[in-house]
Amino acid sequence: MFDHSLMSETARQALAGSAAALALAQLLVEHGVIDEESFAERRAAIAAGLREEAESDGPGLFLDRGDEDKYGLTGLPEINCSERVHLCKAACCTFRFPLARQDVEEGVVQWDLGRPYVNRQDVTGYCAHSDPDTRACRIYEQRPATCRVFDCRQDERIWTDFDAMVVNPELEQNLAALRAASRGPDARRAQASPRGD
Repeated sequence: MFDHSLMSETARQALAGSAAALALAQLLVEHGVIDEESFAERRAAIAAGLREEAESDGPGLFLDRGDEDKYGLTGLPEINCSERVHLCKAACCTFRFPLARQDVEEGVVQWDLGRPYVNRQDVTGYCAHSDPDTRACRIYEQRPATCRVFDCRQDERIWTDFDAMVVNPELEQNLAALRAASRGPDARRAQASPRGD
């Protein structure tokens, strides 16, 4: 299922990108901005570079390259999340990030089937492990290193004044934008359509 999901999404993106690039190139040639021969040469050079990059980087998997054992991390920030979550709306649980090899091999943290190995989000744009009622982490003891080391105290997207517990007045807008971006263009189109189509 994962392979088919990834291939379908990749094919859709490739077709959309190819159509846009071809339309743009044809318009530029038609209007005399570029000549067709120069365009063909540049396209061939870029294609060769992209093929070389793809061969060296692999099949487009996202993995955090950190080798540190997440259970051995020290000096972690101490944030009183339970006292703040009603204000910050667990904004950190809307962030996307690649999982570490340790997370994938452990098999507890869910990853996005369409973007291996990026943390999975639910339909609301929150981490799949964030309890929808309390926003507490349901896998707290096994949470990724990224979650363990994240320190929201200086994150201006969330807090205007961390110590006084004053959130950024644009937090709701920021969260809505993050959630919309995480769901992709199909979900944004469905959300904009009154019938959902």
